[in-house]
Amino acid sequence: MFHFLSQKRLQSRGFSSGQRRRKLTDTAWSEMLRSGWQVSSLLFVGFALLVSLWIVLSSNPGAIFADNRLQAFVVVTVVSATLAVHWHVSLPHTFHQNSRIGLILFVILAQLMLVKLSEHVALAFSPGGGFRFLVEPYLFVPILVSLLVGRRHGTFAVVYSSLFGAMTVEKGEAFYFVIFSMICGFVAIYLTNKVRRRSRLVMAGLYSGVACVLLATVLGQIQWPALSAPAAQWTLVAKQTLAALLVSTLTAVLVSGLLPLVEAAFRITTHVSWIELADLNHPLLRQMTIEAPGTYHHSLVVATLAETAAEAVDARAAMCRVCSYFHDIGKMKKPAYFIENIGDGHNPHDDLTPSMSALVVTAHVKDGVDLAIKHKLNEEIINVIREHHGTSLIRFFYHRALKQREEVERQVEEGKAHEDDIPDVKEESFRYPGPKPRTRESAIISLADSVESASRSLQKPTPKKIDELIDDIFKERLNDGQLDDAALTLADLATIKKSFATTLRSMMHTRIEYPKLDDNGGTKGAKAKARKPASGTQPVEPPGGGI
Repeated sequence: MFHFLSQKRLQSRGFSSGQRRRKLTDTAWSEMLRSGWQVSSLLFVGFALLVSLWIVLSSNPGAIFADNRLQAFVVVTVVSATLAVHWHVSLPHTFHQNSRIGLILFVILAQLMLVKLSEHVALAFSPGGGFRFLVEPYLFVPILVSLLVGRRHGTFAVVYSSLFGAMTVEKGEAFYFVIFSMICGFVAIYLTNKVRRRSRLVMAGLYSGVACVLLATVLGQIQWPALSAPAAQWTLVAKQTLAALLVSTLTAVLVSGLLPLVEAAFRITTHVSWIELADLNHPLLRQMTIEAPGTYHHSLVVATLAETAAEAVDARAAMCRVCSYFHDIGKMKKPAYFIENIGDGHNPHDDLTPSMSALVVTAHVKDGVDLAIKHKLNEEIINVIREHHGTSLIRFFYHRALKQREEVERQVEEGKAHEDDIPDVKEESFRYPGPKPRTRESAIISLADSVESASRSLQKPTPKKIDELIDDIFKERLNDGQLDDAALTLADLATIKKSFATTLRSMMHTRIEYPKLDDNGGTKGAKAKARKPASGTQPVEPPGGGI
């Protein structure tokens, strides 16, 4: 309240605009909910209790733990503890993300309920049996977890959902259930790699149904009759095959329909949603084309560099493209203070001190976060906006400040200035606020942003100049510690450098100089200078056909 009154007082005196930047609220309570061990422990304990209760209440009379509730509780607790330890060892980067823990445990519980529902469907459809393992929703866990969290987590979830599901069926069916669940689940994970359209999920469900039919044939659950067999036997096989295909396809359709709801509930963006977000008609991007066209073009080039590099190191390429579009939206607040929008006009930084210029430049990060929150952009986009410069040094203005200080010191020595006139130049005042990039995608965008900006200064770019430029930028970022928090290996960095070099060479290729024609149709002056094609043929690109 007192801050509000002081702001009003300053505004009335003309010292404040009255506007306040929007900030992401991050309290100790929210941090504990997001990554606190207390919450994750409660999630695992609650999961073990719910699974134990579900197995005891829903198991058939012939189930493994039908007559021993204590044994069911002990086994489920041990398997749940194994799940937690396995997760902590194999997938540590998500073990401390309580939203991911809650998601995967919730999906496994939902799978157990669907298994019991499928049993009732199988009995209702054919009381005599024959459909027991053909109408199980094996694809629910693998497809949902793989799309939301990743294929490694999908594989992890398939194993434990199969183990817990086997505890609910009859003893003689437990082994078959585990085999069907794991193999069909692994097939579904393989088929949902880098899904770019929701229709691809339906095809993955259909192909997984085919795998289920083949597996059922091998294990004897579907017995194909001879050609001369009665029509009733062929009708049964046809119904069994159709049931497996239909259930697998409907499960994939169910997952496709639930995806938007689960994404919103657990604040996750899938590859499919990133592709849907890659729409250049967003109001912020349309505004950028008018107010900061140079920044808009810069963002498109950064998106191409980042997406290609992300594909090369198996990172989230679609996310890199979308986040690159928005990473510099803060420059729209003061577009004339950024070189890509200045062109050949007057540079306003010529009228500012280096420290003031640094404040204006660094403010575009906070302004970008403010705009992103206002327009309710994805949280991962906001993180990239905050991190794409890390805590790097604004070298141009820092060096200008050092030169100005040296000039004042020289004047002091000559008696033309006083010692109090020597400016205090601190490196911290010329650094971005951070934080440093904390994900692979954020680090890739940060590097692509630096490489694209620096490449504009190349005169007559050659492959050697491009490679040297990229090497210098990568060494500078590594030595400055800007990549310390990003999960990029040296092998990843080498692959990214190679990808950047290839993309830049294709963008900055030289063009042939076409001759001018005189009034008689002849050439003016000397012949056109052009590289001789390696094949000995003449270039086929028409005049004016390139950029």
